[in-house]
Order: sequence, then C-alpha cells, then structure tokens
Amino acid sequence: MIPQPEYTRVVAPSSHVRSNAGEITLNGEWRFQLLNCGSTRGDGSITVPSHWVLPANSGRGNPIYTNLVYPIPLDPPSVPDNNPTAEYERSVEVPADWFGTGRVFLRTEGIESHAEVWVNGTRAGSRLGSRLVHELDVSDLVVPGRNSVRILVRQWSIGTYLEDQDQWWLPGIFRDVTLRHRPEGCIDDVWVRTSFDPETGSGTLHPDIRAESVAWPIRLEIAALGVDATFADPSQVHTIKIPSVLPWSDESPALYEVTLTSSGESVAFATGFRSVTVKNGVLRANGRPLNIRGVNRHEIHSERGRVFDEASARADLELMKRHNVNAIRTAHSPPHPRLLDLADELGLWVMLECDLETHGFELAHWEGNPSDDPAWRQHFMDRIERTVERDKNHPSIFSWSLGNESGEGSNLAAMAAWVKHRDPDRLVHYESDHRAEYTEIYSRMYPALEEIEAFLADNGPIAVSHHPASHVTEAEAARARTLPYLMVEYLHAMGTGPGGAADYQRLVESNERMAGGFVWEWRDHALKTTTQDGRPYLAYGGDFGEVVHDGTFIADGLVSADGFVSSGLLDWAQSVAPVRSSWENGAIHVSSDLRHTTTESLKIVWRIERDGVAQADGVLALESIPPSSGRRLAATSELSSAVSDASRGTSGENWLTLEIRHGATAPAWLTGALIHRSQAPLNQYVSDPSGSERGEVRASETKRTEQTEPDLVVGPTLVDPANGGLLRIGTVPVNDLGLIAWRAPTDNDRGHGPIDYLHAAPEATLGAGSGLRGPSSADRWQDAGLNRLVSSSVGSTLSDFSASAHTRWGAAGSAAAIDCVRSWTQIDANTARLDVRISPRGTWDTFWPRVGLHLALPNLLWDVEWFGLGPQESYPDMRSGAFLSRHQRPMNELVDPQVHPQEAGHRSDLRDLALSSPSTETIVRIRRVHGDLGFSLRAWSPQELDLAAHPHELPTPTHAHLILDLAMHGLGSRSCGPDVRPPYQLRPRELSATIDFSIS
Repeated sequence: MIPQPEYTRVVAPSSHVRSNAGEITLNGEWRFQLLNCGSTRGDGSITVPSHWVLPANSGRGNPIYTNLVYPIPLDPPSVPDNNPTAEYERSVEVPADWFGTGRVFLRTEGIESHAEVWVNGTRAGSRLGSRLVHELDVSDLVVPGRNSVRILVRQWSIGTYLEDQDQWWLPGIFRDVTLRHRPEGCIDDVWVRTSFDPETGSGTLHPDIRAESVAWPIRLEIAALGVDATFADPSQVHTIKIPSVLPWSDESPALYEVTLTSSGESVAFATGFRSVTVKNGVLRANGRPLNIRGVNRHEIHSERGRVFDEASARADLELMKRHNVNAIRTAHSPPHPRLLDLADELGLWVMLECDLETHGFELAHWEGNPSDDPAWRQHFMDRIERTVERDKNHPSIFSWSLGNESGEGSNLAAMAAWVKHRDPDRLVHYESDHRAEYTEIYSRMYPALEEIEAFLADNGPIAVSHHPASHVTEAEAARARTLPYLMVEYLHAMGTGPGGAADYQRLVESNERMAGGFVWEWRDHALKTTTQDGRPYLAYGGDFGEVVHDGTFIADGLVSADGFVSSGLLDWAQSVAPVRSSWENGAIHVSSDLRHTTTESLKIVWRIERDGVAQADGVLALESIPPSSGRRLAATSELSSAVSDASRGTSGENWLTLEIRHGATAPAWLTGALIHRSQAPLNQYVSDPSGSERGEVRASETKRTEQTEPDLVVGPTLVDPANGGLLRIGTVPVNDLGLIAWRAPTDNDRGHGPIDYLHAAPEATLGAGSGLRGPSSADRWQDAGLNRLVSSSVGSTLSDFSASAHTRWGAAGSAAAIDCVRSWTQIDANTARLDVRISPRGTWDTFWPRVGLHLALPNLLWDVEWFGLGPQESYPDMRSGAFLSRHQRPMNELVDPQVHPQEAGHRSDLRDLALSSPSTETIVRIRRVHGDLGFSLRAWSPQELDLAAHPHELPTPTHAHLILDLAMHGLGSRSCGPDVRPPYQLRPRELSATIDFSIS
C-alpha cells in the first residue's frame, strides 16, 4: 500500500509575489536533537536553513553521494528502521492583530525528505517533496504571543524513492521557514500570463486571480505601460492587450512591475512579455529560433550544500552570462525561488524541472518503477502541481520538465496532460519520452554527432541501436521529428575536459531544428572537509564512509566547487559565441547570431603581436548589426597601417587578434567580458624551412661535439651518448626519464560508456561505436603497459658533428614497443638541437594517451613563459578558448584545481618555452624548430598522479616534471558520453620533431 501525500493546503501560491501582509521568518537558531532508533544524540542548536550533516564529520552523520543506486534497499514504500531523524524546535511571537482577520500559514520551502509539524503541541500535518514548497494552515493552532513550533524531520521516507537525483543526500531544513498572515480580503494567488506578438510588437496579459468574495474589487496596474484595470468580481477578469511592449528575452530581459490591490492586501511582482512556440520543428522565442547555450545547474555549495545564498547565486549567474550562457536547466528539481527572480532580471532562459527521479529502478530493469504504477499517481501529480504553481509567474521559464531519468509510464503522461491544461503557453519536456507521446521538445542525453544527424534526416533511425529510443515505430519516429531536438545533457565536464564542444556547436548551427543544449554541468558538487590531521580538501563519493556511492561522478562541472573557471568552460564559451569576427581580405567580418538585439553595445578590441609580443592595438566601436546577420566592416586607417606593416614582416610570426567584448553600456558586471576571439596570421613567415633561423649547420661554423667519457657536451647541454638522454642544461641538472606514452587517466579516460571508438568508427556506426560498456581507455592503456615502459638500447653513433641514440621502449610481457631515435647536434656554444623520431613497433590494440619526452628538473617553483596556445590548457578537442600569444604563469598555476588528480595542464602549439627560477642563474630555453610540440610542467609525474585519489595524497615533490609532447590524445566525454572522435585520436603512428635547447 502506497501512502498518499498529506497536506492541509493542496498547493502553495507563487513565491514570486511580494505582499504587504504580515510575514515572520523562522530562519535562525532552533533547538535541535538528532534521534536515531530511540536514542538521542547531537543535542544543542542548529541554524535554519542548513543540513545537519554539514559540516561533515561533526557527529551528526555525513553526506552520502549516489548517482543512480539508492542508498537504502529498493523496497518501496519501506525505509530502514535505522532512519536518522531530527527534532527542531523554536518559539515565535505571533502579533495579536493577526487574529480574527484572516488565516495563518506555516510555509516551508525545502526539507529533506519528510517532516511532521507540531504547533503548540498539536500535530499540524506533514510534508513530502524535499525541494518543493509546502504550506500548512495553522490558524486554529496559533495564539497571540508566544507559540511553539516543532518539526520532526526524517532522512528516509517514501519520498526518497522519487528523489534519486544525481547529488548528495543532505537531510534537514535547508530552505526558508516562514509564518504568513493571510488577512481577510487578501489575494490567495495570482498568475499574470503574458504573451508577445512579434509581428505587431504588442503584448497581452491574461490575469488569473484567486481570492475570496470579500477581496473584490481587485485593481491591476502596470504603471510603465499605462495599464490600470479594476475587476469588480472574478467574472470581470479579462485579457488586456497592450499596443507596444518591450519583449523579454535572454538578450534584453525587459521587466515590468505589476501591482494588484484587493480589499485586504497589495502584492507586486515583475513580469515580462514573451512567447515560446514550436513551428515546423523549430523552437522559437518571440518568433525567432531559440538557440539554447545552456548549462545544467544544481543547487549546491561546497560548504552550505543546498542552502541558498543570494549573493553567491547572483555571482554564479553573472559568471554564466560572462561566458555566453543563456539558459539553465534546474537539474533535477526546482531551485530556491529567488534564483528565478535573478534569471528574470539577468536574462537566462530556464527549463524548470520537477523534483522527481526514480533512476535507481533501472538497476532492477525498471520493475516496480513508480512512474507506471497508479498507486503512485497522486505523488506524481502533487509534485508537478507544486512545481508549476510556485513559479508560474516567471518569464524566464520557457519549459516545464516533468523530472529526470524516471523511465516511462502513465503517471508521467498524466503530469504532462495536467501541465498543458494548466499552462498551455510553455513547453512540456521529459527526456525519456522517446516515443514523443506527450512532450513537445525531443531531447536526448550525450548523443553522438551522427545520431543527431540521423534524427534530423527525413527518415530512418532516430537513435543508436543500444539506446531505448531506437525501439520506436516508424510512426513514432516521424512524430518525434516534428519536434525540436535538444541535447538536455551533453559534454560531460568531468575532470579535465570536456572535449568536442566545437564539433557539437557546428552541428547546432547547421540546422534550425537543433535547439542547442545544456552542458553537464555548471559546478562541481565536491564538499569541503578536512583530513584527520586537519588538512582541508574537497570530498567526493566514498569520502564519508558511504556503504554505496558513485565516487568522483559528483565532480563534473565547468566551474570548480570553489568557483574556479575551468579551461573547459573557456573552450565552450568560445565555441558557442553568439557574435564572432574574422579578418578577411583587409576587413573585419562580423557575424551575429543574436536573435533579438543588435550589436551596437559591443566593441572590437584588436591587437597585433610579433612572436606573441604586442606591436599595436586599438578599440573599434561595433556598428548596429541586425539579429542573425553579418557585416563587413572596413578597417580604420590605424588598423590598416598596422596590418600593412606587420604583413611585410620577414622575421617572427605576426598575428592579428580580434576580440568581441561587451561595451561600456553593458551592466558593470558584464562590461569588458569576452564574447569571442579570433586570430589571423599576417605574414607567411616560417620559423625554419631548413631547420634553423641561422640556416644550414656547416662544419666550418660549428664546434665539434665534445666527448667527456662517458657523457657528451653538446653546446650548453650534457648528453648521455648511450641513450640520448639529457643530463644537464647549463647549470640545471636533468633526470631524463626518456620517452613517455602515459598520462594519468582523466575521468573521461576512465569512462566505460558504450560509445567507444577504438574499433568502431562513428561514421560507420551512426555514432554508436562499439555499443558495449568497457573497457575504458585507461584500462586498455594499463593492460598495454604504457604506464610501465622500460627502455632497451638498440644502438648509438657518434660523429664529428652529431650524436644519435636508438632506444626501444616496451612493457614486460608485451611484444609491442615504441622505437625512439634521438639525435643531437650542436648549433653553437649556446644551442643544442635535438631531432627525435618516434615509430610504433608490433601491434598496438589501443590509442596512445600521449607521446613525449619526460624530463625531471630540480624541485623548484619555476616561472614559465611560453609562446604558444594559452593561457589555459589546451588539448586536441579542447583548444578553441586558448589563443596564440606569449603567456606567463608560475608552475603551480599551470593546472586547473583538481578534485581527483589526473592529466591536466597541457599547452599545445608550442613555439618556445623559457623556464626560470630565483634559485638558479640559468634560464632554460626550449624552441620548437620542426613538428608539433606541446608541454606540461607539474610537481608530480603522471604515475604519481595516477596513484593519488585526492591532491592531499600526492607525495612530497622531488622534481618538477617537464613533458615535451609530440602528440596528445583528445579528451572526449566518455565518462558519460562519446569517446574521443577520430580527428583527435592518437593512434600509434610515426612522429618527429626538432627542438632547440639553449640557455641565457
């Protein structure tokens, strides 16, 4: 028997409205006891809102992280007898003038997961739905003056089975608690539905007002639009047409203040006029195609958990806008209501998701899934009704999402039907409705590019064979193709990565039926805690002794738990930029994919650099370019002259950089933020067609390589002639660890997902790859012994002007190997040249993670200056955000903060590199002469990184590990999506490079 939800008031009214009626916050200190199976522990006080398990290890239990598996036995509706239960109690003074003039309600915005409420010793009722608003009518229980409120919160309940979201389980009263006076003649609820007609520029108001008869007449005003209407009674409420309004959009979030006045109350809130429709399979906002540049956002903070802080939330959303984000999916539940006010104000489209997920039933092949069990119907309806009714007045919300990963079933269909009846102006979304029976946006998680292209075709399959969506009928596929296609989750941003953003964006821009997507996800969920000896660190699943958990899967954000912007976010932001520029034939070409506004508020910042050093710069005002169009802008005389001078340059690389940035008319927090960057070469300079800027090396100009048994002096370097290893550069000793073909696996390298492209190319499999889970790339690399290669000397030669050594690198038990030939030549007393050639030997049944030379330098805090891509890290499929220039960073800032140590910090397209330290007089200089080259510099070797589960577990550094990479494998998204695509794969092949080593 499934217990039905209990409530005194079926649905709480909107949180969006501000009222002049009385309200008392119950936030603050409460008396607290943690009860467990009849025993009492944790006496004292607690701040509301909060989670009693935070901070962790405080004696009140600990957080639990699971993605899919339930942390309790899968036995609905039962929950364990050992059920952490907390008792909260406090007093509140209720004004005497609240009595005899209306009703009093106790409103709770969020409690995980079940609560019972007592007022003055009498049970008032209970609540379910952790992230949902709930009101109890306590009018008959409160008295003038001092009142007692007691709330008993249980961590596990029947609601737990509906809240298996990918996040921490964090019990407690974590959102606001208020006591609300509803005076006689008040407005019980109001909904002002709005629409915008893009043809005429007019707006329409559809008021929906609930109030008792004594409240009428009710006056509605929008002063800025000259709207002033008084409705004598409910039958007189009518639609109001306004000839001219400014529409609301993400680009121009125009808001209007609405005021309603009844006999007993005045309420106010902001509204905006916009229309969201689907026409010919295209998602449209205000008549124009809507391109979702979105992120999935959980309500999470590394210390507070799901406790809301408005300043932090505002900063979060402003950070999104500064990185070209225009939409949020509230994964996987309604956020704190104030977040939606901020989205309205700042301009972010919102897909608002219901507090529903039953993902753990997938492990039981969906047997017993509540989504298709009529006994659970009222729970499902209760959740969607409270979701919609709380937030219905927000113009930013374009879609209601029924929930996440709850399988299929009649209860979901019933939810969709209710939503469309209640709110016909917004779209219904549910990703697992693969037959498109009741949703209005067809969405998928982590699709391959070819799979999306198949959907966009006129007929044929709409999904890869291993996905449930492939089992639809031809008619169902045809129906799905009438809907916009949305990547509701894509680009799993776990660890270093994700890779492939630019490829997805090219596909989005190729077809208007592609509505865009929401990256998974915005912020890491890691929680701050300390080791036993007091060292702080960021924790993930398993760090709190969970019986079952999903490990590092919680750390998958474009932004770190501490708010650090990752290289992945910079790459994505550049890839999706809505306004772009390029230099073509002596002019600037600007293309705008803005849909509702022109570009005159933007500016172009230009810069000319030679070998990464600025030679000239300037700023151009950007003309007014209409939405979804482009324009050729003539260069100013200053820019033309600078380009002409640089184009005639015969030394160095001359590059023009163009940056589209927000101008001075933008809000202060947005002014100057980068939208897009492009670069164009201005000369045909080649660094060294013959191998050196100095020309061919000739015997008459070059000092003979000196042999000092058993080592060789080659210019400023000391070399081991037996293996070609570097022993010293100037005065800097080097521990040459030779060839390296291993990287500490990234979280995506460790992914076992079925979209595996080693043996099944995406072009031949509709993007499906192997279609089978595992082994991961990391598994294959380890099985191939790439982390334990040892060298064998094949041979070496020494002549008057060169030294060459041939080594073979292989792993015990493996016939496959890598041949490495290193040849040294002295250019002059200050420069040694290394030619390195790599070739595979035998059969390699795997990608290579990387191929490079591993040099262990002294354990110093090196300062690094390089000419190449930067300043952030870059990889073959994550390099759009990096740009060519001369960059500088200390060694300890070359790697984005990591929750789980792994490969990171690689910079590609290296031209030259300089390493200096106050501890050494020698500046080590490394210059690429020929071939591709990248580098990384870290205090730990890849093997040391691979063995550590957390940064604090890394050993005390003994060296600075410099790796000069000839090639690097891409990143992909296989922790939850597709493998590295073919253009970015490092398949075993011959590689070569020429590198100069010098000192100054």
